[in-house]
Amino acid sequence: MTQTMIIISILLLVLAPFGITYDEDGDEEGEKFFQCEGEMEESNRVRLYLGLDNLVVDCMLRRTTMSSIQYRNQLELYTSADLLPTVEIYNSTNTLTFTFSLSKVKSTWQVNIPRKNLTINTVSAPVDEWYVEFNMFHGMSMFVSPGSMLEPLKGTLVDIAREPILQWTIGEEFVAKDVVPHLKRVVNLEVSQSPCASDVAVLAPVFPPGGHTGVILSVTRSAFTSEARWFNVTRTLCGLINEVCVSGCVGISIVNVMLTNTHLFLLTNRGLFISQDLLSPASRPLKFTLLFLPALAQMDYSSTTMWFSSQCCTDRLYFNDDIISLINNEGEGDNLNSRCVYSEYPFTKWSICRASNAELKKNARHRYLSFLHDRHQNTGLLLSYTEEGAMVSVFGSKPGSDTFYTRTKFPPVQISFVPKGVIMMNNHVILYGSEVWTSTDRGSSFKWVFTLRGEVVVEAVTCSASGVVVFSTEQGHLYIMKSGQARYAWLDETVAMDSSLVCDHMDILMSVQLDPNSPTGLRYRTIDMNEKIQEHRMSFDRPLALQYTTDHTVLLHVHRPIENRTVEVNSQAIEHSAVLHTQFSLDHVGKVIYFSDGGMVVITEVFLKHYFSGFDGMVAGEILVPIRAASLTDEPIQHCDLLVIKTDTKGFIVNLVIQSQDPALAFNSSHIGKTVVSPGYSSYIILSVLEGGVAVAKPTMPALVQPQTMQDEGHWLLFSAMGTENWVMKEGPCRHALQSMDDMTSNALIRINVREQLKFTFKAFMADHSVSMVYKKKFMFVVLTNPLAIRVTASHSWDYTNNHILTLTAFSHLCRKATTTVTVFIPEASLLCDSSSFTFTLQNSCPEGLSIVYLRQEPISEHEWLFGDPRDELDNKRLFDLPVNYRPPSELGVLIPTTDNIYNADPSKPRPREHYHISKNSGRFKHCAGKKTLEECGCTDDLRVSPLTINSDCRQRVLRMIYPVTKFNFTLFLRRTNHPDRPLMSPYFVTVTEVNNRSSWSITSSETTPTVARMRRYLSRLNETLYNPNGLQISLFGSELFHFRITVIPGVVLCDLVDEVQIYVDEPPLAFPTHYLINNMTAILLGGLLLVGFLLNYNGVSMPTKSRIQTMINKRKASVAPATTDSSTLN
Repeated sequence: MTQTMIIISILLLVLAPFGITYDEDGDEEGEKFFQCEGEMEESNRVRLYLGLDNLVVDCMLRRTTMSSIQYRNQLELYTSADLLPTVEIYNSTNTLTFTFSLSKVKSTWQVNIPRKNLTINTVSAPVDEWYVEFNMFHGMSMFVSPGSMLEPLKGTLVDIAREPILQWTIGEEFVAKDVVPHLKRVVNLEVSQSPCASDVAVLAPVFPPGGHTGVILSVTRSAFTSEARWFNVTRTLCGLINEVCVSGCVGISIVNVMLTNTHLFLLTNRGLFISQDLLSPASRPLKFTLLFLPALAQMDYSSTTMWFSSQCCTDRLYFNDDIISLINNEGEGDNLNSRCVYSEYPFTKWSICRASNAELKKNARHRYLSFLHDRHQNTGLLLSYTEEGAMVSVFGSKPGSDTFYTRTKFPPVQISFVPKGVIMMNNHVILYGSEVWTSTDRGSSFKWVFTLRGEVVVEAVTCSASGVVVFSTEQGHLYIMKSGQARYAWLDETVAMDSSLVCDHMDILMSVQLDPNSPTGLRYRTIDMNEKIQEHRMSFDRPLALQYTTDHTVLLHVHRPIENRTVEVNSQAIEHSAVLHTQFSLDHVGKVIYFSDGGMVVITEVFLKHYFSGFDGMVAGEILVPIRAASLTDEPIQHCDLLVIKTDTKGFIVNLVIQSQDPALAFNSSHIGKTVVSPGYSSYIILSVLEGGVAVAKPTMPALVQPQTMQDEGHWLLFSAMGTENWVMKEGPCRHALQSMDDMTSNALIRINVREQLKFTFKAFMADHSVSMVYKKKFMFVVLTNPLAIRVTASHSWDYTNNHILTLTAFSHLCRKATTTVTVFIPEASLLCDSSSFTFTLQNSCPEGLSIVYLRQEPISEHEWLFGDPRDELDNKRLFDLPVNYRPPSELGVLIPTTDNIYNADPSKPRPREHYHISKNSGRFKHCAGKKTLEECGCTDDLRVSPLTINSDCRQRVLRMIYPVTKFNFTLFLRRTNHPDRPLMSPYFVTVTEVNNRSSWSITSSETTPTVARMRRYLSRLNETLYNPNGLQISLFGSELFHFRITVIPGVVLCDLVDEVQIYVDEPPLAFPTHYLINNMTAILLGGLLLVGFLLNYNGVSMPTKSRIQTMINKRKASVAPATTDSSTLN
C-alpha cells in the first residue's frame, strides 16, 4: 500500500503542474520532462566532455508557459518531495550514480562531480568512453515507456584529457575554410574511429593522385557533429620522403587512414607512415616514420589496402592484439603479383602472410583480399581468391611468437562468390561483396545471408553497442544485419559517394560530407535505421495456401505459378526489395507477412522443400493479427455449403462443388489461385475451374481428405494470397525483449579470476505484452567466440508466466590470457527490436582491485598511522618513527648500510651512517630524486602509509616490535573490490624475501602439504622457496628495520599479487661484539675476585670484616702544620 501511494504521489506531482501537451493533430510533442546543459556542444544528442576540472551539469524543468515565480515554486516543491535528478555514468567496467542538488542562485538543479570521483588518472591512454543517463526518477524505469516525456536523457562522456589522439597537433593546423577550394576534387572520405571512443575519429579526404592538395586530416571528438580540427601533414611527410627519395613527394595523396590504440597510420601513394606512440608525452607536432617494407618494394601503394580489426585495449597486456595488415595486388592471370604483410604492436617487425603450402601447391596464383587478426582465438584470417573461387583460411599463432603457422588450423572454406572484404565482429565473421555470408565459429564454416543483384557491397560499418552492421554498395544503397540474426533488411536511404558512414558511440548512424558553408567544414545527416528499415518489402508472384494447425499457428504452402492466371506485378514491392524473391529462404525467419485483406503472420520456420508435388516450399508462422477472408459481399459463395469430393485414391486432387440452386453462386476463373480454408480440415488451393462451376483443387494435407466431405456454411472461407498484389513480407514490429537479471549493461567487460565461477541470468519475454503460445519455448540462444577459453554452461527454466529464463555459468579453468565474447540473442526477434540481443565479454585476467594484504589482529587506522600513538595492552608503542634519511643495517654492521632504499627521505638534510665508501655509494632517492626540499618530493598521506619499496622515500612510521621476535604470524588476506576479504590459502603459494638483503631472519613455521612439496620441486627454477600462506610464521634475529616482500608465485593468478611488511625490532641486546666483550670481562672480574678470596682464606689470612673496613675508611689522616712558639723564648 505504501509503494502504491508513493507511485501515485509521484505521478500527481509529475502530471498535475505540466499535463501532457498535444499539437494540433493530437500527437504528443515528445518533449522531455526536464533538460540539462553543461560542458556540452550543439549536436544531435547529449555530449559531455571531461577535462582536468570538475564536471558541472545544470538541469532544469521544462518551463512551458510558467512564469519565473511559478517555476521557482515548482522547483522547490519537487526538491521538498526529495525528487532530485540523478546522472548515471557507466562504461564497460564501472557504474557510478550522482544526485543533483538545488541551486537557488540559478534556479536549477546542479551536480558538481570532481574528476577524481570518476578517474584518478590523467596520463594519455586508451579510455573507454562513458555513457550518461539523466533521470528524474532513478530506479523507476519500469514505469517509463520509450519516447515518453519521462524517458531519461542519454548521451556520452569523453575524457578529452586522456584520449590519445586529442592530445596532439598533427602537422600544421588550419581553418576549415582553407579546404573549400579543394572540395570539387574529393573522390572519397576515409574515416577511422578511436577503438575505445567512437565519437573520436580521424577523417581524411581522398583526392586523385597527382594533384597539389597533399595530405589533410580532420580530428573530431563529437563524431563530426559539432567540432573538428583540421591539419595539413604534407610538409611533415614530405620531409621524410625527401630524405630517402630523390624525386621528392610531388603529387602525394592519402589512400587510407587507420587509428589504433597506440598509433596513427597514414597510407599514401608514396608509402606507409606510422606516428610515434600516441601514449608518449605529447609534443608539437606529432612525429611520423616512413616504413620501408621490402615485401612491398616497387609496388604501387595507391592500389594497396590496409586492414585492421578495431578493438578497445585499455590494458597494455592486450596491446599485442593490435595487428595491421597491408595487401597489394598488381596484374592479372599469369602476371598477377599479390603481396600480403602484417605486423603487431609495436609494429617494428613485419611478416609475410600467404596461403598454406598445401593450397599453394594446388594453385600458386592467389589474389589476397584481406588479412585480419581474431583476438578471441588468437588466429589470423586470410581471405584470398583463385580461379576456383574465394577461400577463407584460418592460421593459428605460434606460442611466444608474433607470427602465425603456415598450416591452417582447419581446412579452408570455399566460397562461391568473389568477396570484397571481411569484417570481424565480436560474435561472428562476415564476408561481403555481391553476397553476404556469416560465420559464428570464427571462420570454420560460413552461412549465406543474402544476395544482391547488380550491386556490390564496398564498405561495412559496425555499430558495436547494438551489434549492427551497415553495408553500403557502390550505388549508395544501405543494408543492415544484427548480432546473432542471419537476416538482413534494406534501408530506404541512399548516401552520396563522396560521403562516409559513421556510427557514433550511441550507435546513431550518420552520413558525413564536406560542406564549404559549415564552420567545421563538415555536415552530417542522421539516418534513423528503425524508421528506414520498415520500408523494405519483399514478395514474389506465387500463390500461398493457408493451412491452420492450431487457432494461433498456420502453415503457408508456396505453390508454383498456376497457368492461365494473369497477375499484375506490384512494382512498388519490387522497387523496395533487394531481390524479387522466387522462394522463401532461411533468412526470412522473423519477417512478417501482411495480407491485403487483413491479418499478420510472423514466420517462425522455413521449409525449403515440400513433400507434395506442385508445392515448392512452406513456412510455419504465428498469427499476430487475425487473418481475414474475403468479405461476404465480394464472395457471396461463402453463404453456401461446400462439397469436397476426392477424385483419386491418394487424395492429391479434389473437386469443390458449391451447394446452391443459384447458378451465379459457383466457382469461376477469378478464383484460380485462391484457397478454401476450413479449420480442422485440409485446405485446398484452386488450380482450375470446370464447366458448371466445379473447381479442381489440390489439398495441402491429402491424408486428411475423406472421399466426400460436406463443409457447412460458416465452417469454411475463401482466402486470397495469389501473389504480389495480395500479400507482402517485411520486417514486423518488435515483439520480443531480452533483459539481464543482474543489472549488467550490454557490452560489459567482466574480468574473471582463475578458478572463479560467475553466474549470469537473462529473461526473454514478449515486449508487446502478449503471451507465448508455445509452452516452455526456448527463445534465447548463446554464441561464444572462444569456447575453450572459459567454460560456459547454460541452463533453461521458465517462470509462471512462461517467460524463458537462461542462466549461464562461467568457470575459468586456465591460467592464461584469454577472452571470449558471449552473445545471448533471440533469433526470431524483429530487426526493429533494440533489446533482442545482449553481448558481454569474459576476460580471463586479473580482476579489478585484486590484491593481497597483511592484516594484524589489532588493526591500526590510517589516522593513527599518520598522527596517532597506538599502544598495545602492555602500553608498548606499536609504531616507530624512523629517523630522517634512515637506512637499515647490513650484514657488515649496523653502521654500514648498503641498501639503495632510503626511508623518511629529506634531501635538504644530511644522510647518517655514511662513514664508509660502500655506504656513500649506495642509497638512492625515488620520489625525492633531483629534489632539493622535502616539499618537492610530493609525498601524500597515501604514500606515507604505503609499505611498498617504491614509496620508501615517504615512509615515516613502521610497525614496532620488541626483541626477541619469534614465530611472528604473517596473516595474509585476498582482497577484491566489492568482495569481502578472505584468508589467503592454497594454491596461492607465496615466496618471502627481504628487500634490503638482510639474512638474520627465517621462516619458522608453514603448513607443508604434499601439494606444497610437489610445487617446490616443480618451481625449483625460481631459486626461492615457496611457502603455504596458511600458518606462515617468521622469526627475526636482528635489530632495527626488516622490510619483507610477500609474492604469490606465478601460474596461479594472472596478475602480480605482492604485499610488503615493514617491522622495526626495538630494544635489542647490544650489538656484536660489544655484548660478548662485556659478558666475558664481567665473568673474568667476578672469577678473579672469587679466586683472591679463596687464596686469602686458604693461607689463613683473616678476611676483613665490616667493622675493620669501616674503621679503615673512617680513620683520621695525620695532619702536618707549623708549631706555634712563644715570641719571648726567641729572645
